[in-house]
Amino acid sequence: MATQRQSEDSSEVGFYVAVAAALVILVAVTLCCAYSIEDSFQAGLCVILWCAFCKEDSFEVGLFVILCCVFHLARLKKKIRRLRKEKEGLLEQNDSLKRENERLGKEKEDLQKKYETLKQEKEKAEADFKELRRNTNTCVYAVDRDWKKLIEACVNVTLDPDTASPCLTVSEDGSRVRFIGEGSAEWPSVLGREGFTSGGHYWEVEVGEKGYWVLGVSTHPHEKSIPQKPGEGYWLMRLVKGKTCKAVSQSVDQTLNLEKMCKMWGVYLDHGGGRLSFYNAETRFHIHTLEGSFSGQVYPIFSPGSHDKGPLIINTKVKNV
Repeated sequence: MATQRQSEDSSEVGFYVAVAAALVILVAVTLCCAYSIEDSFQAGLCVILWCAFCKEDSFEVGLFVILCCVFHLARLKKKIRRLRKEKEGLLEQNDSLKRENERLGKEKEDLQKKYETLKQEKEKAEADFKELRRNTNTCVYAVDRDWKKLIEACVNVTLDPDTASPCLTVSEDGSRVRFIGEGSAEWPSVLGREGFTSGGHYWEVEVGEKGYWVLGVSTHPHEKSIPQKPGEGYWLMRLVKGKTCKAVSQSVDQTLNLEKMCKMWGVYLDHGGGRLSFYNAETRFHIHTLEGSFSGQVYPIFSPGSHDKGPLIINTKVKNV
């Protein structure tokens, strides 16, 4: 009986010890969770408490397992709360980024609309300007930057007597051509020695007081006269009777109403761009541009006409800006 009584007392004491150990562990777990103590320290603390109070009794072992589960559950809940806060923060950032993206998208749409509007206005202005120039033959002054570009493209054109009409005479230095025959309706011509296949090239021609002349370019190296109605391969500026100035090509026959005839003409060939531009070389005013597709070699062409003896003179001393 005494032995049984001692065993019951021992079990009762063990129970209270286990309860005390459980309380201690709960307090330890609570403190660890509250102050974010490292996981290794939490586990170590539980093991020490278990070794001190539980020994090897199966009841205490089961209680320890339950307490460990509670401990890990508390840790998981804490992590879940932390992850939820992080998720809420990320959601807020995502919403903020969405709003910013929507704002930027709207700004992009507004800028695109403004760009399209400005583009249309630019195209309209350019079309109106071209129409104005076409209707009024307005001349445009070439600023220093543009004029310098022309001067840098200056070439020394030399007349080729082998390409000259029999009724023309070419000076020995190849800078002058004069009509020496009898008056006719033809346009006797001579070409420059140099043919151009690419790039930009500028030259100047003095026409003086002549009432008839033709300047321009041609792709016909063997022709010695210019047709009255030029076809393919001619881009020309023609003066008739000292007052009627015409831009002439296969697709263009346009009369230019110039207020004052210039005595020194500048000619700029943009081979790659398909443009032949004419300038008043004395005032630097752009007079007219012929557009076309220059294929192969293009030659400067000159005709002093067949109604006066005045020469066309190539300016070999082009003035810089």
